[in-house]
Amino acid sequence: MSRIPEAFVEEVVTRSDIVEVIGARVPLKKKGKEFAACCPFHQEKTPSFYVTPDKQFYHCFGCGAHGNVVGFLMEYDHLDFPTAIEHLAGRLGLEIPREKGDQEKLDRIGRLRQVTATAADWFRGNLRSHPEAIDFLKQRGLTGETAARFALGFAPPGNHLESALGSKASGEELVATGLLVERDDGQRYDRFRARVIFPIRDPRGHVIGFGGRVIGAGEPKYLNSPETELFHKGQGVYGLYESRRVDQRPEALLVVEGYMDVILLAQYGIPHVVATLGTATTTEQLDLLYRQTDRLVFCFDGDSAGRRAAVKALQVALPLLQDGRDLRFAFLPEGEDPDSFVQANGRDGFQRFVEHNALGFDRFLTLHLDEATPSDDTAARARKNKQAHQLIERMPQGSLRRLTARQVDRHHGLFGRPMREQPAAPGPTAARRPPPQRSEELALLHLLLEHPHLTERVRSPDVWHAGTPPAVIERLLADALTEADRLAAAEQRIVGIENPEIAATMLSDILEKRRQRQVLVEKKRRQRSGLAGEENGQDSP
Repeated sequence: MSRIPEAFVEEVVTRSDIVEVIGARVPLKKKGKEFAACCPFHQEKTPSFYVTPDKQFYHCFGCGAHGNVVGFLMEYDHLDFPTAIEHLAGRLGLEIPREKGDQEKLDRIGRLRQVTATAADWFRGNLRSHPEAIDFLKQRGLTGETAARFALGFAPPGNHLESALGSKASGEELVATGLLVERDDGQRYDRFRARVIFPIRDPRGHVIGFGGRVIGAGEPKYLNSPETELFHKGQGVYGLYESRRVDQRPEALLVVEGYMDVILLAQYGIPHVVATLGTATTTEQLDLLYRQTDRLVFCFDGDSAGRRAAVKALQVALPLLQDGRDLRFAFLPEGEDPDSFVQANGRDGFQRFVEHNALGFDRFLTLHLDEATPSDDTAARARKNKQAHQLIERMPQGSLRRLTARQVDRHHGLFGRPMREQPAAPGPTAARRPPPQRSEELALLHLLLEHPHLTERVRSPDVWHAGTPPAVIERLLADALTEADRLAAAEQRIVGIENPEIAATMLSDILEKRRQRQVLVEKKRRQRSGLAGEENGQDSP
């Protein structure tokens, strides 16, 4: 989607009543020329969150959150930039200026959402008329109320979906949403057959995909929608929409592995639970979750597979562990999963187990290294300490990183490390140490990873003024970033990057500098070309 004109964004921000928008979500009390409330972005008892209508700005003196009405909607309602502008424009009765291609894409996405919603209704209707599916859910401990809350359904055996939906969805649309599979010969068949259906909803409640659990024997046991225009399994999580209906800013989110884990825990009164969608945890998923809460608790099975999944989640999470965030890992007894454990022990028993057994991420890190290298001699401890610090270096600079380093040192028998990171003393070794890699391209990548909505501003070739995007940005746009790219970008220390407005300004500055350089290059090229022409003219008879 192309960039929304800045003049239009400015008009929307200027005409929007920030007090009215925030006041509809947070109870504001007038204090002089400002309005105050307890901050919606961190836990506090005394109000430190202020809205200043004269400046159309909000600021929290507790956690530092600040911005304009667009930034508030993005943070509180978990919207991307275009959606936030669309919401505010709709309130004002304004229509966003769009190019033809943009509107066609929006219309296409809206149409596919209608198709998935219609299919979800059809699946849900089938559940009521198939006793075998109802019996299966009852055997798993689900109530009818819970099945309705999560909109569970059933896909009967055979191929029925296309004829059942009739004029409500075309065959091409059903293939595009992953509901039908099309063979090379053009024949189509239902992807989900003889399966209990779990609609997967985005944070706003749109059905973007489906999961299907086979009844009885059959493989695979679980089947998910493929990657589509709506569904990207590495970017979403299951159960977030249902959690947000209870509380949009929970104290913590529990991350589990399966649909049934989410559903049974919710039924037992533990609503703030989400599950990854059959993939290893991704940066996009964790970034989404940390926008909902500051504390994540992963709950895995206690077997080796659960441990491996936890290690991968830790490695992905470290670059996101800025000050104020928490990450913990709880491992259930071997042979148990959250589904079975909560049914056997109840809500209180489950919560008590997680509270007493959840490991802080630093404790889990050292425990993992100790299990990998059981030896405890001096050389082994030194090696494990080095490995731990290599992981800790992925964390953002701050108190949490320094405290984690100190705890790791203590675990390995090293004491007295200063709380503040000290610069290396001058000397031959320090002189030979290469400085941290800094580059315009990596700074640009860091900005775009920190604020994904800004990526839309660099998609158009016009942005690069007859030049080409840096290779790392081309990889970002092609969804082909490497872990090395992400780590290199995270090493770029950019003050104020967390502020969406500052980040947008930084992006504009970088692009403008590149434009000026490109103009200068083109000017010199023309000059050289002109001189060459003059020389050729002088030499000609």
